[in-house]
Amino acid sequence: MKKRRAITFLKVLFILLAALALLLAAHFRPDIPVEKLMDKYAGETSRFVQIDGMNVHYRDEGSGEPVVLVHGVLSSLHTWDGWAEELKRHRRVIRLDLPSFGLTGPGSEAQRGVDYYVEFMAKFLDAVGIERASMAGNSLGGAITWAFAARYPGRVDRIVLLNAGGFLTDDDRISLFKLAGSPLLKPLVRYCTPRYLVARFVRQVYGDTARLDPDTITRYYHLLRREGNRDVLISFGNRNATYPSISDVKAALASIEAPALIIWGDEPFAIFEDT
Repeated sequence: MKKRRAITFLKVLFILLAALALLLAAHFRPDIPVEKLMDKYAGETSRFVQIDGMNVHYRDEGSGEPVVLVHGVLSSLHTWDGWAEELKRHRRVIRLDLPSFGLTGPGSEAQRGVDYYVEFMAKFLDAVGIERASMAGNSLGGAITWAFAARYPGRVDRIVLLNAGGFLTDDDRISLFKLAGSPLLKPLVRYCTPRYLVARFVRQVYGDTARLDPDTITRYYHLLRREGNRDVLISFGNRNATYPSISDVKAALASIEAPALIIWGDEPFAIFEDT
Protein backbone atom coordinates (compact mmCIF):
# COMPACT_ATOMS: atom_id res chain seq x y z
CA MET A 1 0.00 0.00 0.00
CA LYS A 2 2.76 2.46 0.96
CA LYS A 3 4.64 1.65 -2.24
CA ARG A 4 1.50 2.29 -4.32
CA ARG A 5 0.92 5.65 -2.58
CA ALA A 6 4.53 6.62 -3.17
CA ILE A 7 4.23 5.78 -6.86
CA THR A 8 0.98 7.76 -7.11
CA PHE A 9 2.61 10.73 -5.39
CA LEU A 10 5.56 10.64 -7.78
CA LYS A 11 3.23 10.49 -10.78
CA VAL A 12 1.26 13.50 -9.55
CA LEU A 13 4.47 15.38 -8.80
CA PHE A 14 5.80 14.59 -12.28
CA ILE A 15 2.59 15.79 -13.89
CA LEU A 16 2.67 19.04 -11.89
CA LEU A 17 6.31 19.67 -12.73
CA ALA A 18 5.70 18.93 -16.39
CA ALA A 19 2.72 21.31 -16.41
CA LEU A 20 4.83 24.00 -14.73
CA ALA A 21 7.61 23.51 -17.27
CA LEU A 22 5.15 23.84 -20.14
CA LEU A 23 3.64 26.96 -18.57
CA LEU A 24 7.05 28.57 -18.17
CA ALA A 25 8.04 27.62 -21.70
CA ALA A 26 4.85 29.21 -23.04
CA HIS A 27 5.58 32.47 -21.20
CA PHE A 28 9.33 32.64 -21.78
CA ARG A 29 10.38 35.65 -23.83
CA PRO A 30 14.04 36.09 -24.85
CA ASP A 31 15.89 39.39 -24.89
CA ILE A 32 15.82 41.38 -28.12
CA PRO A 33 19.18 42.69 -29.41
CA VAL A 34 19.15 46.48 -29.58
CA GLU A 35 20.13 46.35 -33.26
CA LYS A 36 16.78 44.78 -34.08
CA LEU A 37 14.93 47.60 -32.32
CA MET A 38 16.82 50.52 -33.85
CA ASP A 39 14.99 50.66 -37.17
CA LYS A 40 11.59 50.71 -35.49
CA TYR A 41 12.20 52.95 -32.47
CA ALA A 42 15.09 55.27 -33.41
CA GLY A 43 13.54 58.02 -35.54
CA GLU A 44 15.05 60.62 -37.85
CA THR A 45 15.60 63.01 -34.93
CA SER A 46 17.22 60.38 -32.71
CA ARG A 47 20.71 61.04 -31.41
CA PHE A 48 23.10 59.10 -29.20
CA VAL A 49 25.69 60.22 -26.67
CA GLN A 50 28.18 58.16 -24.67
CA ILE A 51 27.78 58.47 -20.88
CA ASP A 52 29.36 56.01 -18.43
CA GLY A 53 29.75 53.40 -21.13
CA MET A 54 26.12 53.68 -22.27
CA ASN A 55 24.99 54.74 -25.73
CA VAL A 56 22.21 57.03 -24.49
CA HIS A 57 19.30 57.54 -26.88
CA TYR A 58 17.75 61.01 -26.95
CA ARG A 59 15.96 63.47 -29.19
CA ASP A 60 16.66 67.18 -29.43
CA GLU A 61 14.06 69.19 -31.35
CA GLY A 62 12.93 72.78 -31.77
CA SER A 63 14.68 75.94 -30.61
CA GLY A 64 14.43 78.45 -27.81
CA GLU A 65 14.55 77.98 -24.05
CA PRO A 66 15.23 74.30 -23.29
CA VAL A 67 12.78 71.96 -21.60
CA VAL A 68 13.82 68.43 -20.61
CA LEU A 69 11.21 65.65 -20.46
CA VAL A 70 11.87 62.64 -18.22
CA HIS A 71 9.81 59.46 -18.61
CA GLY A 72 8.66 56.92 -16.03
CA VAL A 73 9.30 53.27 -15.20
CA LEU A 74 9.25 50.81 -18.13
CA SER A 75 8.62 53.72 -20.49
CA SER A 76 10.77 55.60 -23.01
CA LEU A 77 11.14 59.00 -24.64
CA HIS A 78 8.20 58.07 -26.90
CA THR A 79 5.80 58.72 -24.03
CA TRP A 80 6.37 62.44 -24.69
CA ASP A 81 5.56 62.38 -28.43
CA GLY A 82 2.47 64.56 -28.04
CA TRP A 83 4.17 67.01 -25.69
CA ALA A 84 7.21 67.31 -27.94
CA GLU A 85 5.08 68.00 -31.00
CA GLU A 86 3.47 70.99 -29.29
CA LEU A 87 6.41 72.32 -27.29
CA LYS A 88 8.97 72.28 -30.09
CA ARG A 89 7.06 75.06 -31.82
CA HIS A 90 8.35 77.48 -29.18
CA ARG A 91 11.00 75.65 -27.13
CA ARG A 92 14.01 73.43 -27.49
CA VAL A 93 12.72 70.02 -26.38
CA ILE A 94 15.09 67.33 -25.12
CA ARG A 95 13.86 63.87 -24.13
CA LEU A 96 15.82 60.72 -23.50
CA ASP A 97 15.67 57.02 -22.73
CA LEU A 98 16.90 56.67 -19.16
CA PRO A 99 19.43 53.93 -18.33
CA SER A 100 17.78 50.48 -18.28
CA PHE A 101 14.88 51.74 -20.40
CA GLY A 102 14.17 52.19 -24.08
CA LEU A 103 17.05 51.88 -26.51
CA THR A 104 19.65 53.13 -24.01
CA GLY A 105 19.74 49.86 -22.12
CA PRO A 106 21.62 49.06 -18.91
CA GLY A 107 24.91 50.46 -17.75
CA SER A 108 27.44 49.01 -15.36
CA GLU A 109 25.45 49.75 -12.19
CA ALA A 110 23.14 46.94 -11.09
CA GLN A 111 20.98 49.02 -8.75
CA ARG A 112 18.88 51.86 -10.08
CA GLY A 113 17.66 54.44 -7.60
CA VAL A 114 16.64 58.09 -7.69
CA ASP A 115 20.09 59.24 -6.50
CA TYR A 116 21.72 57.41 -9.38
CA TYR A 117 19.38 58.95 -11.93
CA VAL A 118 19.80 62.47 -10.54
CA GLU A 119 23.56 62.27 -11.03
CA PHE A 120 23.05 60.68 -14.44
CA MET A 121 20.83 63.60 -15.49
CA ALA A 122 23.54 66.07 -14.49
CA LYS A 123 26.00 64.20 -16.72
CA PHE A 124 23.49 64.03 -19.55
CA LEU A 125 22.78 67.77 -19.48
CA ASP A 126 26.51 68.45 -19.49
CA ALA A 127 26.94 66.11 -22.46
CA VAL A 128 24.29 67.87 -24.56
CA GLY A 129 25.42 71.34 -23.54
CA ILE A 130 22.55 72.44 -21.30
CA GLU A 131 23.44 74.46 -18.25
CA ARG A 132 19.91 75.36 -17.14
CA ALA A 133 16.45 74.18 -18.25
CA SER A 134 12.87 73.64 -17.30
CA MET A 135 12.04 69.99 -16.55
CA ALA A 136 8.93 67.82 -16.65
CA GLY A 137 8.75 64.28 -15.31
CA ASN A 138 6.22 61.50 -14.98
CA SER A 139 6.27 58.69 -12.37
CA LEU A 140 9.95 57.83 -11.80
CA GLY A 141 10.77 60.77 -14.07
CA GLY A 142 8.82 63.01 -11.70
CA ALA A 143 10.87 61.80 -8.74
CA ILE A 144 14.06 62.42 -10.70
CA THR A 145 12.82 65.90 -11.60
CA TRP A 146 12.02 67.09 -8.06
CA ALA A 147 15.15 65.44 -6.67
CA PHE A 148 17.26 67.11 -9.36
CA ALA A 149 15.66 70.49 -8.64
CA ALA A 150 16.48 70.06 -4.94
CA ARG A 151 20.09 69.02 -5.53
CA TYR A 152 20.88 71.35 -8.44
CA PRO A 153 18.69 74.45 -7.94
CA GLY A 154 20.90 76.56 -10.19
CA ARG A 155 20.20 74.31 -13.16
CA VAL A 156 16.39 74.33 -13.03
CA ASP A 157 14.01 77.11 -14.13
CA ARG A 158 10.65 75.44 -13.56
CA ILE A 159 9.38 71.93 -13.00
CA VAL A 160 6.23 70.00 -13.91
CA LEU A 161 5.45 66.84 -11.93
CA LEU A 162 2.93 64.37 -13.34
CA ASN A 163 2.01 61.66 -10.84
CA ALA A 164 5.56 61.92 -9.55
CA GLY A 165 7.21 58.95 -7.86
CA GLY A 166 8.70 58.94 -4.40
CA PHE A 167 5.47 58.73 -2.42
CA LEU A 168 4.46 55.09 -2.96
CA THR A 169 3.57 52.62 -0.23
CA ASP A 170 3.82 48.87 -0.62
CA ASP A 171 0.08 48.69 -1.29
CA ASP A 172 0.37 51.18 -4.14
CA ARG A 173 2.95 49.35 -6.14
CA ILE A 174 1.90 47.95 -9.48
CA SER A 175 1.54 44.19 -9.70
CA LEU A 176 4.52 43.71 -12.02
CA PHE A 177 6.83 45.18 -9.39
CA LYS A 178 5.23 43.17 -6.61
CA LEU A 179 6.15 40.09 -8.61
CA ALA A 180 9.66 41.40 -9.21
CA GLY A 181 10.09 42.05 -5.49
CA SER A 182 9.37 38.43 -4.58
CA PRO A 183 12.58 36.39 -4.13
CA LEU A 184 10.85 33.33 -5.53
CA LEU A 185 9.46 35.05 -8.62
CA LYS A 186 12.38 37.30 -9.57
CA PRO A 187 13.82 34.86 -12.15
CA LEU A 188 10.36 34.38 -13.66
CA VAL A 189 9.77 38.13 -14.04
CA ARG A 190 13.20 38.47 -15.64
CA TYR A 191 12.40 36.03 -18.43
CA CYS A 192 8.64 35.44 -18.44
CA THR A 193 7.03 38.69 -19.57
CA PRO A 194 4.35 37.84 -22.15
CA ARG A 195 2.64 40.63 -24.04
CA TYR A 196 -0.63 40.30 -22.12
CA LEU A 197 1.19 40.97 -18.81
CA VAL A 198 2.83 44.08 -20.27
CA ALA A 199 -0.55 45.17 -21.64
CA ARG A 200 -2.08 44.87 -18.17
CA PHE A 201 0.69 47.00 -16.69
CA VAL A 202 0.27 49.71 -19.34
CA ARG A 203 -3.50 49.82 -18.85
CA GLN A 204 -2.99 50.32 -15.12
CA VAL A 205 -0.97 53.49 -15.67
CA TYR A 206 -2.99 54.95 -18.56
CA GLY A 207 -5.51 57.58 -17.54
CA ASP A 208 -7.75 57.00 -20.57
CA THR A 209 -7.40 53.46 -21.88
CA ALA A 210 -9.56 54.37 -24.89
CA ARG A 211 -6.50 56.22 -26.19
CA LEU A 212 -4.25 53.19 -25.75
CA ASP A 213 -3.69 51.55 -29.13
CA PRO A 214 -2.05 48.16 -29.87
CA ASP A 215 1.09 49.81 -31.27
CA THR A 216 1.74 51.53 -27.94
CA ILE A 217 1.47 48.23 -26.06
CA THR A 218 3.78 46.61 -28.61
CA ARG A 219 6.35 49.37 -28.10
CA TYR A 220 6.34 48.84 -24.32
CA TYR A 221 6.59 45.09 -24.88
CA HIS A 222 9.51 45.32 -27.31
CA LEU A 223 11.54 47.91 -25.39
CA LEU A 224 11.08 46.05 -22.10
CA ARG A 225 12.72 43.07 -23.80
CA ARG A 226 15.65 45.12 -25.08
CA GLU A 227 18.64 43.10 -23.89
CA GLY A 228 19.35 43.91 -20.25
CA ASN A 229 16.31 46.11 -19.60
CA ARG A 230 14.38 43.54 -17.58
CA ASP A 231 17.13 43.41 -14.97
CA VAL A 232 15.83 46.73 -13.63
CA LEU A 233 12.51 45.13 -12.66
CA ILE A 234 14.21 43.34 -9.80
CA SER A 235 15.74 46.58 -8.54
CA PHE A 236 12.43 48.45 -8.66
CA GLY A 237 10.73 45.65 -6.78
CA ASN A 238 12.55 46.98 -3.71
CA ARG A 239 11.10 50.43 -2.96
CA ASN A 240 13.59 51.18 -0.18
CA ALA A 241 16.50 50.75 -2.58
CA THR A 242 14.82 52.93 -5.23
CA TYR A 243 13.41 55.99 -3.48
CA PRO A 244 14.68 58.15 -0.60
CA SER A 245 13.10 57.81 2.82
CA ILE A 246 9.94 59.83 3.51
CA SER A 247 11.86 62.23 5.74
CA ASP A 248 14.43 62.81 2.99
CA VAL A 249 11.63 63.33 0.47
CA LYS A 250 9.99 65.97 2.67
CA ALA A 251 13.29 67.78 3.20
CA ALA A 252 14.09 67.77 -0.51
CA LEU A 253 10.65 69.06 -1.49
CA ALA A 254 10.81 71.82 1.10
CA SER A 255 14.12 73.02 -0.33
CA ILE A 256 12.91 73.42 -3.93
CA GLU A 257 12.78 77.05 -5.02
CA ALA A 258 11.77 76.57 -8.67
CA PRO A 259 8.12 77.28 -9.56
CA ALA A 260 6.28 73.96 -9.88
CA LEU A 261 3.11 72.66 -11.50
CA ILE A 262 1.95 69.45 -9.81
CA ILE A 263 -0.55 67.21 -11.60
CA TRP A 264 -1.97 64.17 -9.84
CA GLY A 265 -4.59 62.07 -11.57
CA ASP A 266 -6.77 63.99 -13.99
CA GLU A 267 -6.32 67.58 -12.80
CA PRO A 268 -3.63 69.81 -11.30
CA PHE A 269 -4.07 70.16 -7.55
CA ALA A 270 -1.40 72.72 -6.74
CA ILE A 271 0.41 75.46 -8.58
CA PHE A 272 3.31 77.30 -6.97
CA GLU A 273 3.59 80.71 -8.62
CA ASP A 274 6.69 82.86 -8.92
CA THR A 275 7.26 84.88 -5.74
